[in-house]
Amino acid sequence: MAVSGSDFKQWLEGRGITTSASELGRLTGLHRVTVGNQMRRGNVPESTVVGVARAYEIDPVTALAGFKEYEDLDSRPRSPTAAEVLSQVHHADLMAELQHRTHATLFPRDDHVRIDFPHDGSHRAWIDAIDTGDVRHDVAEKTGTAITYLFTQLSDNKLTPLQAVTAARVSGTSLVAGLVVVGLLTTEEGDWPEDVRESALRVIKHEELIELIQQRLNLLQRRVRQRKEALEYAERLTEILG
Repeated sequence: MAVSGSDFKQWLEGRGITTSASELGRLTGLHRVTVGNQMRRGNVPESTVVGVARAYEIDPVTALAGFKEYEDLDSRPRSPTAAEVLSQVHHADLMAELQHRTHATLFPRDDHVRIDFPHDGSHRAWIDAIDTGDVRHDVAEKTGTAITYLFTQLSDNKLTPLQAVTAARVSGTSLVAGLVVVGLLTTEEGDWPEDVRESALRVIKHEELIELIQQRLNLLQRRVRQRKEALEYAERLTEILG
């Protein structure tokens, strides 16, 4: 997913920013040939827009909202919901919190979530956190993505910025939070309060914590089963091919 090269060039010119591929490459850390190819082929990744915005101290959310694909990006509060925040806490940290609550002496809390995000499975966990109905099929339909491919993207933590924003649109949540989850924006740019994951973990109700852990373990079990089946299939195929 990307914005058009002509729109990107117009956006640059409207802000008095150079359209030189060499200069843009220097500002963003990309090779000048890469930037030049993006503009020439008409597909400029959102990461390039954000990189230029940061270089010129432009709010990345405001910058992205300058493109038709993201024109409504700042139309809702930016901060994530508690469920979105907890979706970005690794299951190991969830279980560590449960251990502390069960036996604080043996498992003292250090007020720190050790595993950063995006963690393995964080994109799928975020989608589950905001899903109010059939968000996967809605995203697939609105972005022209095959539903089976979308499932693969979620399993591989490869949700695109446009897919993330589309998911937020249909779910009625922050349009910015998903861009933090997929790594396009920093937590600061997305208005995620400092230590927000730690805070959400401390205040979640005990029964809700247990339910969330169970959901994650079920997901982990499915992923292990899928990998086992894929390995068995590969082994059978190798035997057939000799």
